[in-house]
Amino acid sequence: MIHVFLRVLLVSSFLFSVNSKIDQLQKESKFEEALKFCEDNFNDNDVELLWRFARAYFDIADQTSNIDIKKVNIDKALPHSKRALEIDPNSAKANHWYAVIIGQKGLLEGTKQKILNSYDVREYGLKAIKLDPKYDGTHHLMGRWHYNVADLAWYERTIASAIYATPPEGSFEEAIVYFGNAIETNPKDIRHYLWMAKSLYQISENESAKSILDQALKIEIRNESDKILINQIKELYSKL
Repeated sequence: MIHVFLRVLLVSSFLFSVNSKIDQLQKESKFEEALKFCEDNFNDNDVELLWRFARAYFDIADQTSNIDIKKVNIDKALPHSKRALEIDPNSAKANHWYAVIIGQKGLLEGTKQKILNSYDVREYGLKAIKLDPKYDGTHHLMGRWHYNVADLAWYERTIASAIYATPPEGSFEEAIVYFGNAIETNPKDIRHYLWMAKSLYQISENESAKSILDQALKIEIRNESDKILINQIKELYSKL
């Protein structure tokens, strides 16, 4: 019995070490290394590793504007996020990363798929917040959900009405609340500020949008994704 306990303890310690290493690499923006570490330590029954695997592919997709590269990596991320959710439906991060990946897949595959996937994004995103209300990433996700739904063009709303009896409803005001929550829980992530400003711009709160963008420009740039965001911030600033 003691031997079994020690074996379980050693395995748990090893898995904790692996996941901590992946998190450190991700924090340092060493996304390719994080992905390699996930591959080298792959375990199809470890929910903690699986959602990190999905995150690693997402991070690589997020470093480029190349749609083909994004699609390849999001497609690779999807089965890992699905498997993590299958193993533990009550894992906040498994719910979060499934919602993120399915949302990204919809955005990359066009209007109909975006609308089809939007209900899953909302369902699993809200569940992730309920399980872990302090994670800024899911507040950002739900902010984006509200923004994207509120920003649907008339022809997209027509498609949504054809797909669902009750199309999804979102608002820029709700998006602002979620982005505000994201900033409150993690004030060092540039993307929260950009999307808060974009939402404010949509409701003609231009001075507030400028103030938010000014804050964003003071944040340290860590990786290629941040550089893309800074360019978007400058583009938005020129419209205000």
